[in-house]
Amino acid sequence: MIVKLTLAGCLLVSGLGMVAPLAIAASGADTCVATPTEPLPADCQPPTDPDAQTGINTGTVAGELAGADEAVARALRLVGGHGYYQLCARLAANIWGRPRSGYFSAAEQWRHMVATGNAHRGDRRPPVGALVFWETGGPYGHVAVYVGNGRVVSNDINDRVPGEGGVYLVDVGLIESKWGATYLGWAPPIYSTN
Repeated sequence: MIVKLTLAGCLLVSGLGMVAPLAIAASGADTCVATPTEPLPADCQPPTDPDAQTGINTGTVAGELAGADEAVARALRLVGGHGYYQLCARLAANIWGRPRSGYFSAAEQWRHMVATGNAHRGDRRPPVGALVFWETGGPYGHVAVYVGNGRVVSNDINDRVPGEGGVYLVDVGLIESKWGATYLGWAPPIYSTN
C-alpha cells in the first residue's frame, strides 16, 4: 500500500515536471520502484518467459537497450495523458526523450529501419524499450514502445471519443485484435541528431 501511494504521488508530481524519472520494473504482480539515486531492489527481476498468447517476450533479452529504464519510466508517466491523436511516432519519440520522431509516419520510420538494417522483422522478442511496429492497412502504420510483460505504451487504442489521443498501457495483442493490424517487428529507438 505504501508503494502504491508513493508511486501515485510521484506520478502526479512528475506530470507537472517536478520529479526526476523513476526506475520501474515489474515482477509478477508486484511493482518495484526506486528513485534515480536508489538501485532497484535485488529481488525485482522481470520475467523472461514469452507470453503464451501473444508470443511476445515478457522480459528483457540479451542486448538490452541503453536508456530503456528511463524510457519506460517516462512512458508510464505519460499513460493517462491525451493529445497524441494519430501521433504514435511522436509519442514513441517523446518516450525516448525526443521532441519528434523525424519521420512523417510510423510506416516511413519502419521502412527506414528496414533499409538501414535496424529492423528485426517478425521478431516477437523485442527488448524492453524497443519500438514495435504494425501495418494498419492505411498509409501511416503504427508504432508503440514495448515496456515488458507483453505490454506496450500506445496512443488512441482505447479512446472513447474520436480525436482524444489518449495514452494507454495495453497488451501487445490488443493492437492486432482491436485494429486488425499486422505485426511487423521491432527496431531500436534510432533518431536523427538533427
